[in-house]
Amino acid sequence: MKRQTRQSDCFSRCNRGFRSAFTLIELLVVIAIIAILAAMLLPSLGKAKQKAQGVQCMNNGKQMMIAMHLYNGDNADWYPPNEDSSSATYGWVRGKMNWDSGSPDLTNILNLVDPTKALLAPYTGKNYQIYRCPADNVLSTFLSLKVTRVRSFAMSQAVGCQVGRLKAVNGPWLDGTHEHLANQTWSCYGKASDMVRPGPSKTWVLLDEDYRSINDAAFAVTMVENKLLDGPASYHGGACGFAFGDGHSEIKRWKDSRTITTGQSFSAQTFSNPLNQDVLWLQERTSARVQ
Repeated sequence: MKRQTRQSDCFSRCNRGFRSAFTLIELLVVIAIIAILAAMLLPSLGKAKQKAQGVQCMNNGKQMMIAMHLYNGDNADWYPPNEDSSSATYGWVRGKMNWDSGSPDLTNILNLVDPTKALLAPYTGKNYQIYRCPADNVLSTFLSLKVTRVRSFAMSQAVGCQVGRLKAVNGPWLDGTHEHLANQTWSCYGKASDMVRPGPSKTWVLLDEDYRSINDAAFAVTMVENKLLDGPASYHGGACGFAFGDGHSEIKRWKDSRTITTGQSFSAQTFSNPLNQDVLWLQERTSARVQ
């Protein structure tokens, strides 16, 4: 009798355990609810990540501008060299960054931290990470390996001094011909104190350049036509990081979809009908006509 009772108790416990388990339908419902919640949360998480990357990008720009100002202070107010060439022996930084070039410069941090190559290096604490936007996740190929490029920032061709000469850069593309000479038609800023018009708070010095456009360390802007000669980045959800002469940084959201580069390559683009308001914004903050 006791044995039968024990067996009955066992069956009863097993039945209770079986009845408390999830059915297949209940499991599918739970999975569906989790999937719906994930779909609702992922966009918010993506926006939070995008915002965090934007903050880090602005912080990188601020750190580089602090380094620029320290360099100015040690060099009679002159900005470092900023030549329109990837073959110059040294400048504010060095390196050929064409994403599809397979160049060893793509991963060579010495072009950013070696003072014999990068004159800004002594002022950045050899912190090479600040030269790259954290949202630039496009990989390049080097020696059959997928690599992250070490730099995404470029410097305005209207800012800086010439290599080996205490004279402002020519800003060769300001007149659209690559023949412009410093301060002949458009202002070029060899010294921080030269940045009178449009003023240091409205003159950009550094920006994120699109990976399909970046090559040398200088970014070209023409003042004479509604045209993009080099491509600004749009890594921050259709926005680009800028650092200005007064030291502040900001994220500029592009208003015209034509500003955002698509495809595998970049080519100079003219916007005549209608005018691209983003180009006008960029021109207003690049230089001013010499009075």
